[in-house]
Amino acid sequence: MSKAKQTLILLFIICVSTLTASTTIVKGNSKGFKDKELVMYTYSDYLSSKKEQIGFTTITANGNYNFEFDTKATKKVFLQIEDKTTSFYVKPGEIYNINLSYSEAYNKGRVYDKQLSLNFNFPVPNELNQQISKFNNKFDDFFNNNKLLFTKRDRSVEPKLKSFKTKMLKEAEISNSNFIKNYINYSIAVTESSLDVSYKKSDAKTNQNLKGNLFLEYIHEQPVLYYNPEYTAFFKAFFRGEFKELSLKVKNYDISKAINDKASYLALSEALQRIPFLNRDDELKNYFMLNGLLEISKDSFFTKKNIIKILNDIKSTSKYPTHKIIATNIIEKITLKKFGSGSEAPQFNLKNINKELITLNQFEGKPVYINFWTNWSIPSQIEMKIMEVLHKKYKNKIHFISICADNDFNKMSSFLSKNPEYNWTFLHLGNNRKTLANYNVITYPTYILIDEHQTIYKAPAGRPGGTAERATEDNIERDFYDLTK
Repeated sequence: MSKAKQTLILLFIICVSTLTASTTIVKGNSKGFKDKELVMYTYSDYLSSKKEQIGFTTITANGNYNFEFDTKATKKVFLQIEDKTTSFYVKPGEIYNINLSYSEAYNKGRVYDKQLSLNFNFPVPNELNQQISKFNNKFDDFFNNNKLLFTKRDRSVEPKLKSFKTKMLKEAEISNSNFIKNYINYSIAVTESSLDVSYKKSDAKTNQNLKGNLFLEYIHEQPVLYYNPEYTAFFKAFFRGEFKELSLKVKNYDISKAINDKASYLALSEALQRIPFLNRDDELKNYFMLNGLLEISKDSFFTKKNIIKILNDIKSTSKYPTHKIIATNIIEKITLKKFGSGSEAPQFNLKNINKELITLNQFEGKPVYINFWTNWSIPSQIEMKIMEVLHKKYKNKIHFISICADNDFNKMSSFLSKNPEYNWTFLHLGNNRKTLANYNVITYPTYILIDEHQTIYKAPAGRPGGTAERATEDNIERDFYDLTK
């Protein structure tokens, strides 16, 4: 091949990759949080609700921030500053200019679900988020205006609901967005599915909207909308309990046998293939399977290890890439060990201040007192001073570990450079966000006490000086004494 042809081919590849690139930009200002860390995350999939971090940045001294990332689909993303969050939807290749702020009055009484206020600069009426907000407000008004009809639960609200849906979908035509149309469609479908739908023949005589009719309208021959949260909400609500119901009551399908006796993905697929509403759509059938396996994962009637085996088969052999991701996330979700007193302490592999990897196993033989902390948590900073006193007193009997949950490693190193007297083990969480879930960390600081055999002694454990200001908390020194006497 001539160099000229090679050059042309290379230019073509570069052009195509440029055209298919979908860099999305989120930027704006948050003056109230200058120098703070801003994290962006999304859901890996809505079925398992697995969160995944997109990235993080530090808000500049003048309050500006900027994210650039690639996405192939419209999806919901979350912005988090400290323990405060907000969410919105992004489309591939779009630019979003958003100001963030925080209202103490609005968040009064909130403990774990503090909300950031979000304001779009230069909002365009037909933009996706404006359309969703507009619909949500109208849907709230519709519900409030028809609350009495909804509470009757006799389906008298159904004609009005259908009329409202028609009106909303007509208004959405101007947006030219399938995402917003589906968002509206399945938001209302969730409500429709709650109106006592059933398969009862008696309903057919009155020509009411049977569950079968809802299936035909919203699922049959419709695409599986993996990244539309309202679709997933409807799907899960519509099929709630259906997987087990079929396995127990419908003869000759052999669903439970495929799971409990054969532990076979193929056998389960064949069993589901014989179900009339699934046998014409392989993708729907397999999505139904994933949803069902997640539902029954805690049901003692089904063998959990067999469920995991089937999910592993889906993970490795499915022809649907998204199903492989969902199967992986479900496995992680259902195999997460129960955490609490008496359970085995979850292992971790984190970097210390010298960027050396440190494992929990290295501290076996003595009790371990762990605290999860961040630079933005004032109690974390205050209680470090008391930790210093405890460390001096018990360092020969107790291992002390402080795990920094800030995304930026430099925040931990900067903190320690300013506080050289804190000379116990400091580790950085890095990308190991799973460790937070493993230790059930909801707020900062969180303290965990582990015995010398690496079994959880108390979680959460008492805080340093806990009884001085919080008389109801455990006295951590009494626990130290009990573990080391």
